[in-house]
Amino acid sequence: MIRPVESKNPIRSQISSVILWSRNLEKSAERYSRLFNLPSEQQERFGHMHILHLPNGTDVMIDSNGMDNVPIPDKAPPLCFVPADDIDEAAVLIESLGFQIIYGGIIRNEFVSFFNMRDDDFNVITVCQNHK
Repeated sequence: MIRPVESKNPIRSQISSVILWSRNLEKSAERYSRLFNLPSEQQERFGHMHILHLPNGTDVMIDSNGMDNVPIPDKAPPLCFVPADDIDEAAVLIESLGFQIIYGGIIRNEFVSFFNMRDDDFNVITVCQNHK
């Protein structure tokens, strides 16, 4: 295990949340709840923000505050990485939930298979199956 360098630093060596911007909070909250297979009681709503608590302790914060005037980008890098047990089944699920697979579809090699998905607001997430 890699340990942080011993020094005084106000930043912790962890990522606690991923923030996704949304123009339609209800739609995004429903889609991402279904994507992560979370029941509605694991969700919190604070006005313009909806928080999904993943079992590993990471939160997905869907934020609609001030999004009306923010343009949707044409491209974006992935915001985070989520593992999949079966990349083909994951792709079917992604598309059935209304997400779009982008940047060339499923990429396969001997070590991993992955694809990038996006939502209506062009939040991009990489979905990956490890083969080793």
